[in-house]
Amino acid sequence: MGADILMGNVVSIFVLGLSYGLVLFLLASGLTLTMGLMRVVNMSHGAFYMIAGYAGVTVYKATQSWLLGTIAGAALAAVLGLILEVGFLRRLYKHPTYQVLLTIGIINILNNIAQWIWGGYAAIAPTPLMFRESIDIMGTKIPVFRFVIIAFGVIVAILLWFLQDKTRVGAMVRAGMDNGEVAGTLGLNNKIVFTGVFVLGSLVAGVASMFGGTITGLDMSTSWSVLLNSIIVVVVGGTGSIQGALLGGMIIGIADAFGKVYLPSSFTPVIIYAVLIIILLIKPAGLLGRKVDMNKAADDGILQSGDGTDSRRVRAFWEGDATSGLRTSTRARAHRFTPYIFILLVLAILPQFIGTYTQTIMSKVLIYALFAMSLDVVMGYTGMRSFGHAAYFGLGGYIIAIFAQQFGITSFWIMLPIVIVMCAVLAAILGYFTLRLSGTYFLLVTMAFAQLLRVIAEQWKTVTKGTDGLFVKMPDLGFKISWTSQKFYYLVLIFFVICFFILNRVMRSSFGRSLIGVRENEGRMRSLGFNTWALKYRGVIIAGVFAGIAGMLYAYAYQTVVPSQFGVETSALPMLMVILGGGATLWGPALGAVVITLVQNYANIYMAERWPLILGIVYVLCVLFLRGGLSPYLANAWNWIGNKVFAKKGSVPVTEKTTGGEE
Repeated sequence: MGADILMGNVVSIFVLGLSYGLVLFLLASGLTLTMGLMRVVNMSHGAFYMIAGYAGVTVYKATQSWLLGTIAGAALAAVLGLILEVGFLRRLYKHPTYQVLLTIGIINILNNIAQWIWGGYAAIAPTPLMFRESIDIMGTKIPVFRFVIIAFGVIVAILLWFLQDKTRVGAMVRAGMDNGEVAGTLGLNNKIVFTGVFVLGSLVAGVASMFGGTITGLDMSTSWSVLLNSIIVVVVGGTGSIQGALLGGMIIGIADAFGKVYLPSSFTPVIIYAVLIIILLIKPAGLLGRKVDMNKAADDGILQSGDGTDSRRVRAFWEGDATSGLRTSTRARAHRFTPYIFILLVLAILPQFIGTYTQTIMSKVLIYALFAMSLDVVMGYTGMRSFGHAAYFGLGGYIIAIFAQQFGITSFWIMLPIVIVMCAVLAAILGYFTLRLSGTYFLLVTMAFAQLLRVIAEQWKTVTKGTDGLFVKMPDLGFKISWTSQKFYYLVLIFFVICFFILNRVMRSSFGRSLIGVRENEGRMRSLGFNTWALKYRGVIIAGVFAGIAGMLYAYAYQTVVPSQFGVETSALPMLMVILGGGATLWGPALGAVVITLVQNYANIYMAERWPLILGIVYVLCVLFLRGGLSPYLANAWNWIGNKVFAKKGSVPVTEKTTGGEE
């Protein structure tokens, strides 16, 4: 009898895990096709699932028809997919970073729209009346609808497999995966194929919401939670493979179910991310993934505009090479340093004329500026698409909180070198593993490492206090000081200036120019005898150290650290700042931080409920219209002033010709 009950429990867990895995497969099937065929990482896929589920539940309540609710949700998801692909993503196929930022913006927009319409309240997708019974298996009751989910998932898997492997449309899809350019020369209309695949994936996500919504539920966090799990499924199974997505979904779903029953609750999420990271590092294509080049047509420099002339012009100007007549003279130094001196004076004097709240905001601006500059080392100068930079930012804050709590160490001068060393060690470890990958795989694995740290921070409650976070005292400088917002601002300003000076010197050195060379043409740099892996490795460590310092200052500013500081949302912000300001400049991302942080804080004052919508629109506008950032426009303006004010008579004016060959 006891054996029967045990077996019944095992069967029940297996069925529950398998049904959850099939829901993940339904979500992942669309992602795996778009990543394999179009090289598009659609981060808004989970938002389609969420908003389709809410729409389906609404229609169900109005009509009492589960079928109509499912059709309505699927149709809405398909329409959203069509709009996103045709209106936005089609022009971004060669820019993975922009795809990620754009679709993160869509997440913010759809989440806020859902909150606007449905109030943000949690909902559960209904179970059809005919499937509300349970089946008794060895003394354990299992809902019939779980078997329906499994059956539906298997049917969809068979249909998608047949479509991909046994039809002419599938042949076109496979041809596009293997070589989209050649497929186009053979007369295959890639645009129609791409759009069809994208809409199909969105449609399946919409259908899945009415099946999976009974398991995952529906709320404002669903967009991210189901997205991250479905990305894990895609990567584990292999991009471009329906069979791989099915296998990955089954593995993750069953592992999740058994882990929740037989392992400590804090251990299961860690196992899932560990599986993802191990498979990415051992077999980047996934268990059954097609051998597609995820970086094809995407290595042309993520932060350049056109042929890169703007990027070179900006660096030429700020490094003192704007004109022939300004290269060595006193006027050249005046031309170069005047903006820095002016901005420093403004930052030093400004607190005397602003209130306490604004002083706090300005401290946050400088901290995020440092965070964005640290990412610029990796993203702007080296061209690597890191989506896990929050790992170092969060670690910097947690280190000072944990050391104060566990060991009673509160001295700022002791904690600063500890943060630097530990962030350097973490960056060295992560860099050693992640730099085996490149392009989209690098983006995904860096995201996975950061999410793993977030899960650890959430689950290791005895040390981190879980989602409640840890309290952080104001820094102990070794002498008595009554902290005010103004005094803390000046502390942050001092460290910002020091860090900017160090980073600027490093990036203007031969090492920094070598990083740019790696970004522009890594193969050429290797042929010239450079160890490009070592160059990128050092860049990752440098970036990690300065991100950790920013995280440390952030923790002092808000006097608390929480797991969300490791999250993808935190990693996305400095990416947006780099894009907005302009990469490979340092000051450009800092400028982006000023704009984003000020907009965020003042939008929170006057329209707090609509801030996610505003942020989403900012993401979209920056990606579509400011891919080169603000820095080229400012550099052009200052170059014009330099020619009028600083240049000697007869010196060569700033032109494309004089700056375009710097590299």
